[in-house]
Amino acid sequence: MTDWSPGANPFPEGKIKQISDLVYIGELKFVRHAKVHLDKPPHSLWQLSEDFSASMTIHPAEGAPYPLTITAPRGLYTDLASIPPPFWSFIGPIGNHLEISILHDYLYMAWTDYRETATREDWCFADKLFAVGLKTSGANRLKRTVMYLIVHSCIGWGVFKAKSYTLKERMNGWLPHLETGHGREGAKPVPPVPPVPRAAH
Repeated sequence: MTDWSPGANPFPEGKIKQISDLVYIGELKFVRHAKVHLDKPPHSLWQLSEDFSASMTIHPAEGAPYPLTITAPRGLYTDLASIPPPFWSFIGPIGNHLEISILHDYLYMAWTDYRETATREDWCFADKLFAVGLKTSGANRLKRTVMYLIVHSCIGWGVFKAKSYTLKERMNGWLPHLETGHGREGAKPVPPVPPVPRAAH
């Protein structure tokens, strides 16, 4: 049985003034599943096939800056960039904003392994990191502004805090999906269709 460990807390303690020096580590790798694993949210077909990390410098409201590395774990399900379909003609779910979107998705679930209830400080950090990542991606100011408003105002605090599960619970169920056949080895093979006999002339 899978027993996934959440590792170090990815959230800074207390309020922060700034996030700087954001650098992605490694390549972003996915698998896309058939519609066989949609029984639990997030209802997505995309799953990370490798860890994906970013390093940064945190500038707290009090005290000296310090380094922080955040890792979205192998096995995490994601809906890519959480852009509602009506906006896709302007901003799609895939683009140069994808890396920060994956880390943002992770943070929106990760707090459940470290807190009994969500805190607004953690939520603000996740959305602040999203804003920094959008700027790092090279997205223009209009695109950055629209995406941040979608995430912070439309998705926002209500989605962040409304988790009825821990990430650990989800990861223990998700990781087996990366195994060969991802749970469908016991399915009966479909018998071949017999050839249709030709009529004699």
